Amino acid sequence: MSQTKVDTAFLYLYGVILAKELQKPGIPSIVGMDQKTVTTYIYRHLAAIITPVNAHNFSQEQIDFQLKNPEWLKEKAFHHHEVNSIIDQHFTVLPMSFCTIFQKTSNLESFLADQYDMIFQKLLSLKNKQEWNLKVFCHNEKALSFVLQHNEAVLDLREQLASMPKGKQFLMKKKLDHLITSQLEAEQSNWWIKIKENLTPAVSELNLRRNWGIEVTERIDKMIINSDFLIEKSKADEFMKRVVELEKLFEPLGCSFQVTGPWPPYHFSKMAKDIL
Repeated sequence: MSQTKVDTAFLYLYGVILAKELQKPGIPSIVGMDQKTVTTYIYRHLAAIITPVNAHNFSQEQIDFQLKNPEWLKEKAFHHHEVNSIIDQHFTVLPMSFCTIFQKTSNLESFLADQYDMIFQKLLSLKNKQEWNLKVFCHNEKALSFVLQHNEAVLDLREQLASMPKGKQFLMKKKLDHLITSQLEAEQSNWWIKIKENLTPAVSELNLRRNWGIEVTERIDKMIINSDFLIEKSKADEFMKRVVELEKLFEPLGCSFQVTGPWPPYHFSKMAKDIL
């Protein structure tokens, strides 16, 4: 294996792979961030996936300015993802954060040397694994109907309400509304526990993320679960089978499941703040 010398002041780093996985002819032919070819820089057992970039256009000051431009951000961030996705199809990759840039080769080598053990061990832990994302959405009407018909605390209070004098019913109805809301939240928390327990045998790691609002999803149903799973490639079919079974189980509760992947292991690559 040979390392490519890059004649530029700045280097854009997409990710790092295991050097031993490189075989002739090496990485696929990819046009990089600044229209230069994506190549590799070898350091011991690591291979950094890099491309030359213009020193002025990718200075920190210029990047900070361009990050305020939605079109630039969308284009460049998508390119960063696309390159890592292509690399992920062929190698074990540890994706770097968007716009990880080094002013010269010696800086890149120092980074790889300083973080060598952690990067190498992380890559070994990611070998033959892939990331999948599961989002669960819920129609409030169906979920509320389930709570009204099956939740014992709500059923008990509704029964008490029916036997009360009309004068007391007004305050009790407010209490009932509050109880229904709290019990719906409790029920949905239990749904996540059940989903997690069912999927655990098929996954290596999981990560629960913040739910997106309807202004982002542009859906009428509410996102109640946004989770990432690191899965052995050999268990991907089992994972999908379990998801399908869960969706059938939760459909009467107003839930629908959305699975995407496989992705590069973005949410299982972080080790320390000074790395990614």
